[in-house]
Amino acid sequence: MTNSILFSAVAALALGSTTALAADLPMKAPPPVVIYDWTGFYIGGSGGGSFGGSNHVDPTGANLVADGFNVKGGLIGGTAGYNWQMSSLVLGFEGDLSWVSEYGSHNDNNNIATGGASLVADPTVQSFTKETWLATARGRVGYAVNNLLFYGTAGYAGASVQAGIKSANTNVLLASATSTRSGWTAGGGLEWGFAPNWSAKFEWLYMKFDSASFNTALGDGPRSSVPLDDNVVRAGINYRFGGPVVARY
Repeated sequence: MTNSILFSAVAALALGSTTALAADLPMKAPPPVVIYDWTGFYIGGSGGGSFGGSNHVDPTGANLVADGFNVKGGLIGGTAGYNWQMSSLVLGFEGDLSWVSEYGSHNDNNNIATGGASLVADPTVQSFTKETWLATARGRVGYAVNNLLFYGTAGYAGASVQAGIKSANTNVLLASATSTRSGWTAGGGLEWGFAPNWSAKFEWLYMKFDSASFNTALGDGPRSSVPLDDNVVRAGINYRFGGPVVARY
């Protein structure tokens, strides 16, 4: 009986000492939470496709192609920009320059009565619009969910556009003029940070350009307006200088 009481007392004393010792040990710090940081200057490349619409308009305002015609092609180019991240809000500025192979054409086919005179488009003539390069300068506003960035963007768009006419029978160029068009663009996209300084993006941009005119010198009058609008869908990869992931405790 005496031995049992003595053993219980020793066990209780040992357990109490262990508990007190454990209580005196420092608590282990929780593991850091890794937060992706979008801040920094970046460069990258992108490629995709463009598709839109155009027409050739005579001096009276009549479309020489009744329903207009589609223009489409591919593009590839480079990008540079800068992001500022404030909590989940990401503000930035981005510019890009792309080579474009966009082209569309259609035989003139519209017959319109205007002011008592019948304007007859010549079906042996084919109107065409061609875009060779494209540039934008845009602001960006985004919402970051760690390494995912959802953003909207808008700003200036410029492009080199050739408008002309060909023989519908022989495809011989009859007349053309090239001009640099200005316009506006707006769209949005998603960017994914797949490594500390690397991200991949997918975006869509709509672009509306100013019209331009040219004279055919064929006796059928000038093309007083050649409107053009574009949709650009592209994917790209960016490398950001600085601004790696941030560890927060």
